[in-house]
Amino acid sequence: MFAQRRPYSLRAVAVGLAAAPLLLMTSVAGAAVGDDTTAAYGQFGIRTLGLKQYGTGSYGEPTFAVAPDGRHLLASTPGCGGVCSWASPDDGKTWSKAAATGAGGDSEVDFVPTPDGVVTLSADLALLKVNTSSTQNSYIHTSGDFGQSWDSSKRTTAGIEQDRQWLAHSTDGLTSYLVYHDFAAEAEVYAKGTYNASTKTFDWPQQDAGHPVNSADQLAPPNVGIAAKPGDPVSVLDQGVNTYSGPMLVAPKPQGGDDLYVVYSISNLESNSTTSGGGVPPYGGVRSIAVAHSADSGTIWNNHYAVVAPSGTDPSQEESNGTMFPWGFVDQAGTVYVVYDSTHDNKGTDHYGFYYVYSKDSGSTWSSPVRLDNLPAGQGSVVFNTGAAVTPGVIDVAWLQKDTGSLSTDTGPAEHWYPWFAQIENADTAAPHVVGAQKMTTIRNHNGGVCIQGILCGIAPGSSDRSLLDFFEMAVNPVTRMAEVAYADNGGQRPGSVANNEVVFAQQSLQPTLGPGSQVPEVPSAVLLPIAGLVLLGLAARFRRGAALPG
Repeated sequence: MFAQRRPYSLRAVAVGLAAAPLLLMTSVAGAAVGDDTTAAYGQFGIRTLGLKQYGTGSYGEPTFAVAPDGRHLLASTPGCGGVCSWASPDDGKTWSKAAATGAGGDSEVDFVPTPDGVVTLSADLALLKVNTSSTQNSYIHTSGDFGQSWDSSKRTTAGIEQDRQWLAHSTDGLTSYLVYHDFAAEAEVYAKGTYNASTKTFDWPQQDAGHPVNSADQLAPPNVGIAAKPGDPVSVLDQGVNTYSGPMLVAPKPQGGDDLYVVYSISNLESNSTTSGGGVPPYGGVRSIAVAHSADSGTIWNNHYAVVAPSGTDPSQEESNGTMFPWGFVDQAGTVYVVYDSTHDNKGTDHYGFYYVYSKDSGSTWSSPVRLDNLPAGQGSVVFNTGAAVTPGVIDVAWLQKDTGSLSTDTGPAEHWYPWFAQIENADTAAPHVVGAQKMTTIRNHNGGVCIQGILCGIAPGSSDRSLLDFFEMAVNPVTRMAEVAYADNGGQRPGSVANNEVVFAQQSLQPTLGPGSQVPEVPSAVLLPIAGLVLLGLAARFRRGAALPG
């Protein structure tokens, strides 16, 4: 599917042309509705576009998805009486706003490639039962036009007793998964939906509402007693009543069926019992990241540590391995990656750095952590974490970063946060190479501190500012192989009369040369030629007017 890099390949020509959707968006669509855009920036040519100009809505913790055709994009946030969503039919050149009526809790979106075409799903969390006769409490909304509108007649419910849910789907498009934290069982569980060809949506039977991912080997001693290491079973005694949900990852098996992974974080026994560990008992600070794996599409699971903090007698000096929800993804060779924020190099503080680990044996063993941010010891912090695979061994990642103060500090004239992006080749080896790391834009997206305590913000230690909520998301376009991101912005610097306090879309437009051993994709000619034609038309129009090319 992917070609090795060669001099002066089609890819080299396509690098600039792949930026055409955003080039045109900046010069045409953006100008028409408010010009809340920024030009290509840095070695990856990242351009940004504020989505508020296409319709107002909430902005915290935006979810984001790219359809298999590489053209249809969808971002969503909780709010608008259910889910606020912004859809693009042309890889970010133009957008439209829609809303699905529901409960207005946590939101999530997914494009599912069913045998009958793509079905777009949105999950909308309700903290209470959605009706008096149901034990399910997420609305599942369905769209037949890639999220440009939502069919209320197809709205259904799924799951039980939920907090922070994520959508995933089987590779054949016949099963949809809703994985979440069950706040009654205090564990990671998932619901299963089955594709219904007659209704062109998914049925979520009650008996499939709450499948646990726990395994018998989790009846292990707590870390403090055995000095657990990555690859060891995850102790339910450390988990206690505290998990932070991450996504479900789905990887096709060569012989058929899927490998399923569920990424989640836990605290540990000693931090759950004291406020000095960064939490509020019995909800201790994040200490470890677990990955549950099923090799048979969900019948049998095992749970292993991907990252585990060494336990000590003083919880206040233990490293924290997470700022709310962890993130993971699988590359095309089946390597599993986990990205996370950690105080590993600044134990006992809230100066976080950005790290990743990987596993090439389905989570049984894990690599040593690799740090990617540029912060000196004891200065600044990162928060939130996301990423996606480009090709085997080449990954894109993103985080938010400020260079002064710490995660929690709210004072200081220079305590500004910015979204960051990095690309790593040979990421699945002991000698990874950072192709580049940069701010996505010179426009800040937040000021002051960030709270990572969820609904305990204002009670737990640290900043009480939860205005960004708890995460943002990245995807790699399956056609152009360029990174695309949706993040929250309330930094007060966006251009345009309707900007600020909004979801921002960021898109990579340039691809630096990778090493000879790295696989990089060619842009298919079916995609390249129409883009080239649009670019040439745009250039001709500008030359006729005597205008300079955009920078």
